[in-house]
Amino acid sequence: MDRQQIVLLLIPFGFLALLLLDDHEEACNPHCPDNPTGNPSKGKEVYYLQYNKDELFKNLLACEGHFRNIEVNGIDTEGSLNCAVKHLADAEGHGDEAISHSLFVVGEEKSEKFKGLRDSIRDLRHDLQKGDLSTSEGTKRVRQIRREFEKFNPDFDISKCSACEIPNE
Repeated sequence: MDRQQIVLLLIPFGFLALLLLDDHEEACNPHCPDNPTGNPSKGKEVYYLQYNKDELFKNLLACEGHFRNIEVNGIDTEGSLNCAVKHLADAEGHGDEAISHSLFVVGEEKSEKFKGLRDSIRDLRHDLQKGDLSTSEGTKRVRQIRREFEKFNPDFDISKCSACEIPNE
């Protein structure tokens, strides 16, 4: 048996070992920071829910920034509306994922809140793509959506952030 054949035989065992190690680590460490529930089976779902919330927060802020840039200039010469559509689509996708992750991690009530948030983001994106939205109305609506997100995710409330300069209208 040559070296290449041995390597090809060992590859599946390496993947199996990684999978077992990952499951073992999760089961042995149910009190890690990514798993505040202490339930070893929720560790990955907790991680992905936090990731979804981070991405929702970043995309909503970025979208608001693009709307504000147009309000200052008055004309969209830099493609800010195109970027706003992309940020809204990305936020909508993370809202979709957060619905299922939150259902598993914290329950139906929070999952329903993510569903409402996702629907509001989708409605805003559709209105923007149809051209049924002024930039000031877009800014107002994305801020409303962000405030709604902050209500049930207080760690992301920028009104409590001393470094933030985004208006808290």
